[in-house]
Amino acid sequence: TLWPFFSSIWYSFNQWDMLTDMKFVGLANYSRMFHNDVFWKSVSVTVRYIIMSLPAGLVLALLLAILVNKQNPIMMFFRGVFFLPSVTSGVAVAVLWRWLFNPEFGLINYGLSALGIDGPNWLASTQWALPAIAIMSLWGVGSTMLIYLAGLQSVPQHLYEAAEIDGANLPQRFWYVTLPMMSPTIFFTLVMGMIGSFQAFTQSYVMTRGGPNYATYFYVLNLYNEAFLDFRMGYASALAW
Repeated sequence: TLWPFFSSIWYSFNQWDMLTDMKFVGLANYSRMFHNDVFWKSVSVTVRYIIMSLPAGLVLALLLAILVNKQNPIMMFFRGVFFLPSVTSGVAVAVLWRWLFNPEFGLINYGLSALGIDGPNWLASTQWALPAIAIMSLWGVGSTMLIYLAGLQSVPQHLYEAAEIDGANLPQRFWYVTLPMMSPTIFFTLVMGMIGSFQAFTQSYVMTRGGPNYATYFYVLNLYNEAFLDFRMGYASALAW
């Protein structure tokens, strides 16, 4: 792990196609990166994806954790149901959702048509492709739900009892007891979710290849293409750093 990690620092200061000798170019790769429109496009796409997917995912995970925070067989069953999608292969999930988003015979547009709504072209639309991938990301909130569930179960019950004695209703108990006690857990999932969102790759690679018109061209997909399609390993290492 450490060897490629530190080697990439040196690679980023060189022009290297992995086939011929390296050529030292100093900061040229970094300079080119900041003057590259594709670089800024990939940054924009990734940031917008985080804004769309991360808050929704955290809120949904917390709501699910609250719903299944009961010690009975039915809730135990639903914990497993909600968690199972998060351990499914990323490629398999992408293929499944690509079918669901198909504008002609996909299940999502079929359901919308039943409601009298004309569904969009989803992955073929520059306007809807990124929101579609953000919607798909909610499929894997089960792991975050489990973390929240552990946090909820660690909140001392006497705090709820004291709040109830003081006349706090359910929303007030959630706002003044649950959220403050859960704040370290929420902060942890926020940081980890942001890291995971910045590393988004499989969805775009399998479903859209970054299209249409760079609408889903994530940062890591740009890095991958530069390194393994265009053989600009030095520039890709600069992107990584």
